[in-house]
Formats: sequence, structure tokens, C-alpha cells
Amino acid sequence: MVITELDVNRWILRYLSVNFRVLQNDEISVTEACSVCLRKAYYGRTRTSKPTPIEFIKVVGNDVHAMLQGVLQNDGWDTEVSISLPLRDFILVGRVDAVRDGEILEFKTAEEVPERPYRSHELQVQAYMNIVHAKRGYLIYLSRTTGKVKVFAVRPDKQALRQVVERARKLYDALKNSTPPEPRRGPWCRTCQYVENCRRWGR
Repeated sequence: MVITELDVNRWILRYLSVNFRVLQNDEISVTEACSVCLRKAYYGRTRTSKPTPIEFIKVVGNDVHAMLQGVLQNDGWDTEVSISLPLRDFILVGRVDAVRDGEILEFKTAEEVPERPYRSHELQVQAYMNIVHAKRGYLIYLSRTTGKVKVFAVRPDKQALRQVVERARKLYDALKNSTPPEPRRGPWCRTCQYVENCRRWGR
């Protein structure tokens, strides 16, 4: 039997159909709410239902923390912990990379490790800390190009969850009304898959 790229793509799509969770209409993820641009999060929900095989391969290539799960579990960490926070109109959901004894870990991969944590990532960790009542949080960056690792301790912030809920509500309302949120322009636009059509779709 000859195996082709088409066979591999079919395997990936079968995996996604079983393992990829599509959020319900009344669910907003913490990751979406912390997105640097809510319009991108909006299009991520309205323009695609699941990753394409190419996007999946990128995720697998970047998902270094998945390979660390066994090690973390042996050290007493609970990994890939699903969380939810029911609100008036919708449910805020998320998945924490690792939780143990009032501490959480959140892994991020990047081309280059930043000198300071990105605010959107920091906000995500702070929201998780509030939801699971963690006392300490760590944001861990891993470079795909150099292998460098950098750990940032994240301070608790009681206002962070309120900010995330407000952003989640904006996204929820936008999805409900089929009206894209205002974009936030910045350097991230250069790598956004929706940049070419953002203005046209946003009318």
C-alpha cells in the first residue's frame, strides 16, 4: 500500500473530528477573551470550525508542553485541567496547562523568548489564577528556534478576571449579533491569517 500526503491529511482530520472540541455558542474561552485582537478571535469562531491539517501540524510542532505532561504528572501536577465559570449569558471556559498545590503553570512557545511577558498572556494566567484560586502562577516561554526557556512569575491581580469577563462579553455579544468587534491594529496584524480580508469582512 502506498501512503500519500492525502492519507496523512485524512488521518489528521479524523483525529480532529474526535479530539478537537468546538465551543458552543454560549461558551467563550479565556484564550479568546485575552486575545490581543478580539476581531481575530471573532473570525476564528465564525470563519473556521476546526483547524486545517496545516494548522494542526503547526500546533503539534509548537506544543512542547504536551511532551512535558508525563514528567509533570509524575511530579504531582494535574495537567490540561479544564475550567469553567458560568456567567449570566455565557460560560467562560479554559484549560490550564498544569495545576498543583495552589500553583499553576502556563507554557507558551515563540520564535524568540520575550524580555517581558506579553500582557495578553499575563492576563490569561491571572484569570486562571482567580478561577482556580491559585496563589502563584508561572508563565513559561520556550523558543522554537534556540531552545531557550524563560520563566516569569505572575502576580495575582483580582481585577484581571473582571477585565477578561468584560472582553469575553464583548466577543459573546459580537458573535450573537454577527457584528465583528473593532480591530486592534498592531505588529500582530502582519502574521494574522485574516489580515487581507479584515477590513472587507468588518464592514
